[in-house]
Amino acid sequence: MNKLLVTMGWSAFGIFIMDMIGTISSRARVERALDYEPDYKVKGPLVSVVIPALKEQDYLGLLLASITNQTYWPIEVVVVDSSPPEEKRATGVIAGAYGAQMIDVPKLGVSIARNKGAEAASGRVLLFCDADCILAQDFVELLVRELGSGSILAHGMECIYDNFLIAMVFTPWQLFKPTHYTAGRGIAMRREHFWEMEGFDEAFDPMEGYREDLDLGQRVLERYGSGSVGLVRSALIGTSARREEVYGFGKLWSSRGVR
Repeated sequence: MNKLLVTMGWSAFGIFIMDMIGTISSRARVERALDYEPDYKVKGPLVSVVIPALKEQDYLGLLLASITNQTYWPIEVVVVDSSPPEEKRATGVIAGAYGAQMIDVPKLGVSIARNKGAEAASGRVLLFCDADCILAQDFVELLVRELGSGSILAHGMECIYDNFLIAMVFTPWQLFKPTHYTAGRGIAMRREHFWEMEGFDEAFDPMEGYREDLDLGQRVLERYGSGSVGLVRSALIGTSARREEVYGFGKLWSSRGVR
């Protein structure tokens, strides 16, 4: 019995160490995009990154910096802002510093903001990101490649970059992330396919929790069948821990249909 407990203890310790190494490695990959230019560039069709923003001036600059250092080009950025006037001015300064287009959408709702951003975008590929994200340098490249392989929707893996303890809990979930779990932190689709799906469902109440991103992935699967949603596990996107800090893992995952 004691030997079994010791074996189980060492196994748990090994899993903990692997989890910690994975967490540190993922954060390092993401944070590299903030400080370093890429070693190479890949050219393809124009990608429009659409970013809904509501008082996101504390986060937006990090995301825009990581977009600047992508291995893929060309990229345009559309920031869709629904902030009050003071925060809107701050957001405009940040967006302007990175050459991003900013449009004003007073009506609240992340689905509304994303759809309005898609309407204003020029790219053949639309990439929807939350404002508190940081893209690893090859994130856009890998998602565009996945679309080129036949997927209708492509998304990647998330890691927590600003809370190590929460990141340690979050990392194992990512290892078993279902293909259909299309979190809005990074979803790519060709323009024509996005509008064939009629965009994000604006019926979701912004005050009742969000599932519009998961809903889009489910509708793509229902329409185009198995294999239409591509989860690129090597495509990494960092995200803040603010959702987990406010709602906790249980409520947050339940609201997204994860049991």
